[in-house]
Amino acid sequence: MKQIRLYTVLIFIPFCISACSDWLDGALPKDKNLDEAQFATESGINSVLNGLYTTLSDADLYGEKLTTTDVELLAHYYYYIEDISVNPNYIHFTQTSNYKYSESTVSKSFEDIWIGAYDAIFKMNRFIESVQQTTVLSENKKNALLGEVYGLRAFVHLDLFRLFGDINDMQKIPYNQSAEVIPHDPISVADFQKCLLADLDMAETLLQNDPVRTEGKILDFKETSSQSIAPTELFTKYFRNFRMNYFAILALKARTLLYFGNAEEAAATAQRALSEAFGENADAGKPFYWVDKAHITDEKVKDFIFYPEVLFGIHNLDLHTDWEANTGGNQGGLTYTVYEDNLRYNIFRNDITTSDLSLWEDIRAKQWTSSRVGFGQLISNKFTQYDTKVYNPKEYMQPLIRTGELFYIIAEFMVDRGLVQDAMTYLNDFRFHRGVQYTSLPDPATITKEKAYDILETEYYKEFYGEGQAFFFLKRRGNTKIINASASGTKDISPDNYLVPVPQKELNN
Repeated sequence: MKQIRLYTVLIFIPFCISACSDWLDGALPKDKNLDEAQFATESGINSVLNGLYTTLSDADLYGEKLTTTDVELLAHYYYYIEDISVNPNYIHFTQTSNYKYSESTVSKSFEDIWIGAYDAIFKMNRFIESVQQTTVLSENKKNALLGEVYGLRAFVHLDLFRLFGDINDMQKIPYNQSAEVIPHDPISVADFQKCLLADLDMAETLLQNDPVRTEGKILDFKETSSQSIAPTELFTKYFRNFRMNYFAILALKARTLLYFGNAEEAAATAQRALSEAFGENADAGKPFYWVDKAHITDEKVKDFIFYPEVLFGIHNLDLHTDWEANTGGNQGGLTYTVYEDNLRYNIFRNDITTSDLSLWEDIRAKQWTSSRVGFGQLISNKFTQYDTKVYNPKEYMQPLIRTGELFYIIAEFMVDRGLVQDAMTYLNDFRFHRGVQYTSLPDPATITKEKAYDILETEYYKEFYGEGQAFFFLKRRGNTKIINASASGTKDISPDNYLVPVPQKELNN
């Protein structure tokens, strides 16, 4: 059997959020210091945990490649040209979008993801081992911190499997639960799923008393900035949507169950999360609630990430600078743009009532604007920084789990069971909250099962742009067609295209 060497390098680099006010000390990721001596104090343990979250915001992980760039290239969001001899800038775009995994630029990029992800997991394992042995934390705090990291370990492992693994056991990967640098055997899909669910069950148990659950709200920026809150309390009690919290665990469990084929339990878990966590509005006594049109029309609160609906996201101080670097240029193949025909006729194909994009009702369409590249290529304002006068942590959030996915999981289960009309009524209600009037939505009684799946697919593209979810939806469902990034219509995609090879240097015969 092949063993896979999970090489990890510990990072001892201090990292400071200079733009952050003093009251945020201890609340959001600040450093990467994993010095074992820090486990001797509560503040030290908090610092190590912050370092774990900061690691996840690296460009090789959720800072870019697993969210806004490489995985979205696989999903065919971004424009590219087939003939790279015309414009060699498109080499990475074209080769990645055409699943040329053996090409050096592509293989190196996914190798960096693999190494970065397993390095982060190794650090999580060290954290779990050390915190389990500590005597400086109360039992409640110990449980809360351990619950977060068990959840994070499952979160990263699931994405590794969704990228490199195969549901038919054609390519197996390891599940690393060790704090030792040793070779790890890849395991079967069944065993991998057991490990995932064991970590998620443990996290759910440990986070039973999560403040996001007991307090019933997410403390927002205005509340914290107007109060004097001890850093340790701020760290454990508030901004829980920047942490792997109880409801994020339930959503991740639903995502995991659906990916491994248990749609019924996935839908039940998603419904359990929605019932307790999600309300109709900000006054509903729930920690999460619908956005409204002010989130895309009022310059003072403009928010295309739909912050009140994000169950979990990471704090990424490089979010805006990286996004500007990726989308602010004027050279094709160096700038991440979405072709207008792709947006109109592929991503929003079920919503077109006029060719004028500005008149579309769906508020998710309002984020798109012309790029400097021109030629019908657009960019998103989803991660644009709107108000630089005041430091606002939600402006640095990279969403990773949102409530929309819970609605989609439930709707997909309904479609699978043949309850197409019920599913479409449910999706129509969701789309109404995205600004689409019921008179513009299809009659649920007229929708076929195939059309319902098609609408679900476009919903994943509209809802999760820049979040790395659309490609995994297609892979999970085994779609044989994928949207054409450079035109309207679709292209063929084979099962092999969904399977990113494990980096060769990691294999040890």
